[in-house]
This record gives sequence, structure tokens and C-alpha cells, in this order.
Amino acid sequence: MSMKNANKGSRKKVIILASVCAAVLCLAAVFGLVAYNVWVAPSLSMSVMGGDECIEVFSQFDDQGAEAYYGGGFIEKRPVDVSVKGDVDLTKPGKYTIEYESTYNDKTVTAHRVVEVVDTTPPVIEAPDEVSVYPGKEPVFDYKATDNLDGVIPNDRIKVLAHGDSEILISVTDANGNQANKTVSIITLTDSDAPVLTLNGGDYMSVRKDLPFTDPGFTAVDAVYGDLTSQVTVEGEVDVNSIGSYVLTYTVTDPAGNVATATRTVVIYPHLTASTAGPANGKTVYLTFDDGPCALTGPILDILAEYEVKATFFVTAQSTGYLNDIGRAYREGHAIGVHTLTHNFAIYSSTADYFNDLSAMEEIVKEQTGSYTDIIRFPGGSSNTVSRGYCLGIMTTLVQMVEEQGYSYHDWNVGSNDTGTTDPEVIYQNVIGGIQGQDASVVLMHDIKYATYQALPRILDYCLENGYSFGVLSSSGPVIHHGVNN
Repeated sequence: MSMKNANKGSRKKVIILASVCAAVLCLAAVFGLVAYNVWVAPSLSMSVMGGDECIEVFSQFDDQGAEAYYGGGFIEKRPVDVSVKGDVDLTKPGKYTIEYESTYNDKTVTAHRVVEVVDTTPPVIEAPDEVSVYPGKEPVFDYKATDNLDGVIPNDRIKVLAHGDSEILISVTDANGNQANKTVSIITLTDSDAPVLTLNGGDYMSVRKDLPFTDPGFTAVDAVYGDLTSQVTVEGEVDVNSIGSYVLTYTVTDPAGNVATATRTVVIYPHLTASTAGPANGKTVYLTFDDGPCALTGPILDILAEYEVKATFFVTAQSTGYLNDIGRAYREGHAIGVHTLTHNFAIYSSTADYFNDLSAMEEIVKEQTGSYTDIIRFPGGSSNTVSRGYCLGIMTTLVQMVEEQGYSYHDWNVGSNDTGTTDPEVIYQNVIGGIQGQDASVVLMHDIKYATYQALPRILDYCLENGYSFGVLSSSGPVIHHGVNN
């Protein structure tokens, strides 16, 4: 080998060795720097205490905070201040971030905590545990729902669902999806009372043959189910072309199955008058009407005119708007007698009070008829005892005095009791029962009573069909006197 080649090989080795040394020194420097930063240089560190949290709305949030330390290597670690940013709204569900930051020796470190506020509380339903209801009726009860966030929940957001016949389910969901349910028990009550079925116009009607019949109607009211009038059924028919008695049956059933029935008898009668009636039986009926005239006096006069029957009216001045009917009755052949001006029993306080009242009414009679009357009827009849409360013994005195002054006083021997009932059937039965055993029947009625107006046609029909005649009272005709009790 030449010297030149030997030198080239030596240089090459030196270069390689130098490169290796440089690489080693470089690695040592890097390692030293890393070792310094890891084991010798101080650092700033932070840790969040407790981590992220999930809490209920309106509960309490206690921030556990974060801890930061500076140090390391040859420097002892020591705590440093931590600043906090962010807030948690405990009244509103959502996610909230709290930021922690610490700065020291130009070093800064941050950390975060996520706090989620949730609403898991269901609404509160206020409703009864049970509700009572009658069969066929819808349960009715008060209910409401409130929520810790929503407040009072509108009823249109509350579901009320029937669960069979025994339960009702109330369900509501708040804005955050929390659901509440409540079950209301249904207690079915027993209804054993039938509706009250009332026939307008009473349970008896009389209609003359060939005249139209119009059912006056009815009402049906139930204590539980209210007005059931529209559910009333009517069975039966009335043939106004055939004389006879017809029965209409009215029926109504409430939802609980209770049934009410009523019947109305409609009599279709022939039209008889005093001049077309059959043979007389020798008995006379004297129809008398007290306390008018009033709104019903004219209609009663119409009925009497249709039957060609005359009656006696013992009149008062209680309804001044109808005093002209006194004159009408007189002109149509009825007898007019004085009953009282005011029908106030205080006229029995003294004989002067009585005759002052009698005289005042006499003047009205004269004004209407052109003459005075000589027949009277004492208020309450001559046998009344109410006069005792005003003056003892006054009736004994008055019955003598009125006759001394030319008056004939008239009581009665058949009472219709129309002041004690509103049922025309009762009045009818009282009258026909009272006249059957007497040759001369003076019948007490009152033209101020609607039931008397209703019963009158049937009474007239009975009398005409059975041979009774009709008459009017006078001072010379039959006079009925009661026993005086005061």
C-alpha cells in the first residue's frame, strides 16, 4: 500500500469518529434538556375537585372549586390562586360551564367543570280520591295540576281518561317530559226516586162533542237528571166525535230506570142546555159564587150563558178592574147579592163597621145594576167564628139587624171546598155528592178559583143530564141559615 492511500484511510476514520462524537453530544444535550424540564424545572398544574356534576333544578350547588400548584424539581410545590368564571342558573335546566384559571411566573393553566341542571320532578295533581255519580251521569269533579317550573298547568294539557266504569285516570306531562298520573275511583250511587210527572191542566178534562181537544201538556223533572219533559211518552187517543171517557197515559223513565206514570181522563160530553135537558127530577140547584168579580168572572159567565143556566153572585170590590162584570151578570139574568166591600174580617169589629162596609158595596151594586139588592152573604157565613177575634157576640146581633133592615142573608148546604183544593175533580165530586140528597141545593163556590172554572162545565153537564133544574136566590126563595156561633 502506498503512503498516499494510507493517509486517506486515516482521515476517513477521523471523520467518522468526529461524527459519532457530535451525535452523542447532541443526544446528551437533548436528554439533558428533557431531564431538566422533567426533573429539575418548576411547573404550574391544576386539578378540578369533584369533576362534572348533574343537579336538580331549584336544588343547591356547592362548587368544590379547583386547586393549582407551582413547583417541581429542586423547587417545592406550593399552591397558587385560582380564579373562577361562569355561573349556574338553578331555576333553568341546561348545561353550564365553570372555568378555573391560574397564572404564575408567566405560566397559565386552565380547567373546566360542566354543571348540568335537570328537571326530573313530575307535576302534582290535585283531585279527589273518589267521586260519586248516578247511573247515566258524567262524573263531575274539580282537578288541577301544578309544576315546579311550569306553575299551574292549563286544563287543556291535562288528560282525563275513563278506565271502565270504576276508575278515571288523570295524566299530565310538564314541559320537560315529566309525567304524573292519578287514579280517581268512581262510586256509583243508587237512584231509587222516580221523576215527578205533572200534568198541566190537571188529570181531568171535559170537552164538548165536536170541539177540538188540545193536550195542555206536562212536565217531568227528576231530582238527579233534571228536566226529562222531552222524554215523556203519551199513550191513548181522544175521539172528539164520540161521546165517552178517554184515558191518556203519560210515562217517563229516568236513566236509572225509575218510572213515573200519570193518567188524564178526557170526557167528551154532549152539549145540553137548560132548555134542551131531559125531564126534570123535581130538584133545584142554586149555584152561588163568592168573592168576585175578577178575571175569571167573565169566562164563568160565558159558560153559564152557553148552558142557559142562571146563578147568584155575592160580590166584592176586591178587584176594581172587573166591577163591570157585576152589571153584565145582572143584565144576563143572574142574581146579585152583597158579600163585602173589602173581604176584610175587621168589618166584624163593630156593627157600625159592618154596615159601613155593606152600604159602600151597595152603592157599587146600584151603580152597576141600577138598583140596590136585598140579599147578602156574610164573609165566612153566619156560622163563622173568626168574628170572635174582633167582637164577641157580633154575629148574633148582625143576623137580627140585617133582617130588620130588609135584607135576607144566605148561607149554603153544599160546599165545593174550592178554597181547599186546586183539583177540579175534587170540586166536581164534592158538588155532585152534596146535591144528591137534597131537593134544594145551595152550592158555595168562588169565581176567583181557576179549578172552579175548570170543574163548572162538568157540574152543569151532570145536573142537566140527571134532571136537575137551576135557580137564583132571592129574599122570597129558599133560604139556608147556619147556626150562629158567635
